[in-house]
Amino acid sequence: MKFPLKSKRSVQALAAGTVAAVAATLGIAGAGLSEAAPASLTLKYTCPFPLIGEQTLVVKIDTVLPDDAVAGKTSTPITFDVDVTVPADATAGLSLVGATTIEGSAKAAAVLKYPVDKTLNLGLPLTIPVTPVPESGDFHVKTSGKAPAVTFPSPGTASVTVGNFSTTMTPKNAQGQPTDLGTFTSDCVVQPGQNQQLGTFEIKPAGGGTTTPTTPTTPTTEPTPTTQPTSTSEPTPTTEPTPTSTTQPTPTTQPTSTEPTPTTEPTPTSTTQPTPTTQPTSTTQPTPTTEPTPTTQPTSPTTVPTTTQPPGDTQITYGVKGKTTIAGLNAKLPLGPGEFTAKLNAQSGKFTGQLSLPPSSVQFRFLGFFPASATVKINQVGDLTGTVDAGAVKAAAKAEVKLLTVRLFGFPIMASSACKTAQPADIPLVSAHGFNPMKGGKLTAEYKLPLFRGCGLLSPMISAMVSGDGNSLEVNLTKK
Repeated sequence: MKFPLKSKRSVQALAAGTVAAVAATLGIAGAGLSEAAPASLTLKYTCPFPLIGEQTLVVKIDTVLPDDAVAGKTSTPITFDVDVTVPADATAGLSLVGATTIEGSAKAAAVLKYPVDKTLNLGLPLTIPVTPVPESGDFHVKTSGKAPAVTFPSPGTASVTVGNFSTTMTPKNAQGQPTDLGTFTSDCVVQPGQNQQLGTFEIKPAGGGTTTPTTPTTPTTEPTPTTQPTSTSEPTPTTEPTPTSTTQPTPTTQPTSTEPTPTTEPTPTSTTQPTPTTQPTSTTQPTPTTEPTPTTQPTSPTTVPTTTQPPGDTQITYGVKGKTTIAGLNAKLPLGPGEFTAKLNAQSGKFTGQLSLPPSSVQFRFLGFFPASATVKINQVGDLTGTVDAGAVKAAAKAEVKLLTVRLFGFPIMASSACKTAQPADIPLVSAHGFNPMKGGKLTAEYKLPLFRGCGLLSPMISAMVSGDGNSLEVNLTKK
């Protein structure tokens, strides 16, 4: 279809007008939208963890502070989004007990300060959703919570300051069952020397004034500066809704009834200057005394001075009880009670340890017929070394076995401190899945006893009876 030139110009004009109208509409809509105040803060916390001790967690808090707070009205609840960076050492500790996910809850402390010098301690409930635990490295736990709605009594500046938090977590294994750590609570504290103020926002006057309270960021400017030589010009501003300022209880004390604010001025030393020059709208007088000076809040919360990081190895001591079966004698030798002290590196899962066992006695049949007994001492040789991976232990130990005495029919036939295995026995220790380094567990082994020496004329006979394969060992470790 063809349009005549005049019609084309009309169409173009109509299109231009339509675009302009849309733009104007968007402009009006944009002008009518009040911009909320996004705020963000990143803090470091010291948090104790099972197995690995204290760790530093980096916590990022994001929120949008209200832009519609009005004195006397209930504000919009403030929502907080929290992102916690869990360090690699904590990941390793969780992996040690076979955790593949964590979940739980937390409660964060925050302080809301608002006019007139009022504070509200907020306990923000947070839900920790099911979060996968990687095999290694850092990972993030994200959660969110909402503060209760607040009714502010007066206009002015409000501030939000972040404090400590406590978290209760349940690590679970691949089958969705709690690990041997169970459910634990970690009380985390802000490391000192950090700015803890999340942000500030303005509370508008109830009368619908278009201005916010008097210069909230500079509360030190007293409303009676002597630099106001033109105080007589104060009553005239058209922005002074003095006719409606019926909230001023003592306007009659002012020489000029159009200045209702002087009665609220804490230092009215200049009788000719009843209203501060910084108060273009007298309806917001109450705020000069309501400036809570929140800038002093960030460093005020008391935080524990402990910021030291845990050592690379965690030392754990276990009580030990068990037994070993000596196949050649068809006898069981009780073990313990003794002690096992281990140094565990949570990052790698590797550990070393020392086992200490007292001497014990075993009853057996000499040559298969005659009642006999022996006092046996097992001594560890070198370090016991091993790893914990997903709740399972693999370790290697070397031990020499000494026969201190041998009795036949109750009569001693040998007493020696030199009768022992010619070389240390290799004992490969393992556990089933579910071994919890923070509690302990059961270790088992199958091992071979070497030949004996130093037993005098009995050395060949003892070696023939005792040495060989098929021996078993079982010990239970209980964390002290």
